[in-house]
Amino acid sequence: MKFLFQISDYGNPALDAETAELLRQRLEAGSRRAMPRLWKMTDRMNTYAGEGPGREKRRGRFLVYGVVLIALGVFVFVPGLVEPRNPALLFVGAAAIVAGFLELFLARREKIAPVPASCKKEAEKLLESRRAVDWHNIEARVEFDEQGMNISSGEKRETVPYGQISELFESDHLWLLIYGDEKALLLQKKDLVSGDAGQFAPYILKEKES
Repeated sequence: MKFLFQISDYGNPALDAETAELLRQRLEAGSRRAMPRLWKMTDRMNTYAGEGPGREKRRGRFLVYGVVLIALGVFVFVPGLVEPRNPALLFVGAAAIVAGFLELFLARREKIAPVPASCKKEAEKLLESRRAVDWHNIEARVEFDEQGMNISSGEKRETVPYGQISELFESDHLWLLIYGDEKALLLQKKDLVSGDAGQFAPYILKEKES
């Protein structure tokens, strides 16, 4: 099985957030290897908070509270607009409406892991270095075959055995591949000109373990 990437520009704005998220995933993966017991406990707590007993009841309660607070807020706020206006009613009504919308937000929110500032900074540097290159004038290719990963640019060529690939992370538009002495390769899915994108990650993970 072979996969061939013809490297092109990294101008897609979506890459900024995705690269930072991929670096966050890598940071978390390293932390999990270093502190497996702590992460096991954290995962259990997160699972209980997200799916444990009473979750649906809590969501329903948030929805009811939100609707009631908004209704009461409107009921109090509207009379406060009548001349002569009553600032106290306006304040209480507005506060109740805001609280109601917050309750609705709590009922619908999904927990998303925040991206640390360090990951955002590293992502910015990583993309900046790639966006500074005119890829249209460089014959840069990355090929994966039975021998390993072959990186070529002009007359330069580097072959990396699969055993030197340590990590692989995926997002909607990217693969972040870590190899060798902490080198990072940012591959865009749009640059895959040969091979099935759906088979790429499973193939790399299988080869690096064999």
